[in-house]
Amino acid sequence: MEIGKKVSVRGLATRLKVSDGTAYRAIKEAQARGLVSINDRSGTTRIATQEQRVIETLTFGEIAKISSAEVMAGESGLTQAFSKFAIAAMTKENILKYLTHGGLVIVGDRTDIQLIALHEGNAVLITGGVDIEPQVLAYANAHDIPVLRTDFDTFTVASRINRALSNELIKKEITTVADVYQSQAPTLYEISTVKDYLDLVKKTNGSRFAVINQHKLVVGVVSMRDVTGKKNSTTIDKVMTRNPKLAKFDMTVASTSQKMIFDGYDMMPVINSDSTYAGIISKSDMLRSMQESSEQSQFSHTMTDDVARAVKEVQSYYTFTVEPYMMNNVGNIANGMMAEIISNITDRVMTKTKNKNIIIESMNIYFMGAVAIDDELEVYPKIISESRLGATIDFEVYLDYQIISKILVTLQIN
Repeated sequence: MEIGKKVSVRGLATRLKVSDGTAYRAIKEAQARGLVSINDRSGTTRIATQEQRVIETLTFGEIAKISSAEVMAGESGLTQAFSKFAIAAMTKENILKYLTHGGLVIVGDRTDIQLIALHEGNAVLITGGVDIEPQVLAYANAHDIPVLRTDFDTFTVASRINRALSNELIKKEITTVADVYQSQAPTLYEISTVKDYLDLVKKTNGSRFAVINQHKLVVGVVSMRDVTGKKNSTTIDKVMTRNPKLAKFDMTVASTSQKMIFDGYDMMPVINSDSTYAGIISKSDMLRSMQESSEQSQFSHTMTDDVARAVKEVQSYYTFTVEPYMMNNVGNIANGMMAEIISNITDRVMTKTKNKNIIIESMNIYFMGAVAIDDELEVYPKIISESRLGATIDFEVYLDYQIISKILVTLQIN
């Protein structure tokens, strides 16, 4: 792209025939590499230099905090991004194929491996609190490559770093408003008239628009219901709904969708960090995004994914085996884990009949017995009532033909 050219999520998605979420992550990666500059007012622009660098991965400085490590050399390189590490548990001849420039090597008191890693542009994290040779520190300082030292053992350090990388990946996979909002959505001004609104309806086939003032601040929302029966000369500020709910870029699609459904909105205005108008997010945008997210493969997994794999469907009921991570500190299944399991089964039950997104409004859990690790539980769902907009489901959980829990769930269907 030419220097100075504008980039948009929707335009990039349309051109490359990918989802808006994929295009958004690509633009954020370009920003991290210094290829584009993102400004709330002017949008995203192709630039020639690393004018604005935002690291979305971990840095060596953060790795030092995670591993409780002391910085021994190369302090100026702590801001460098980090995304891959290797454990040096091999010979000098074999270590080279595991090294990537800008990576991290976790090693003990092996000076030869430490020097090889530094020569290949890798930071070094030395475990066990051992002494470090002067030539290692000298080379690291000369080339601004961090050398860290921690008292923890290699397994503990690697586990901590792996958990941190997994958490960062999960954060990136969660779809936010910034992934799916419409930046070019038309608006009306306070001084616009009902006739202006009707003309915009004909032009866009939309019926709900954000209303802004001269400072581009959102002051209201107007819909067909607001203007029905009003004269064409009536100004929008006389009929609009004031103080509407607003969405921000960092809000998740799930939470925004829940607010819209609870309040009965089909659209919410989206604002920049300075509270100026940025666009809108519609219910259809969010539903499409949630559908795409469920279809895309995940590179990292959450507790929800673990639960989904644990729960099995058997004819008209569901079963799962109690695993150690499901237990609380008194030896019974944790309340939160039971809620997650029931949420997963609720989604499966409703998908069979409605094939639509659901939002759980309330869940009442009653325990009548205790369970132990490796117990196999059976969950029997029963739909008590169901309508176009919601449902109530009763769940009974059995262990060896004895009921140990009863759950009542009410939900909305979208």
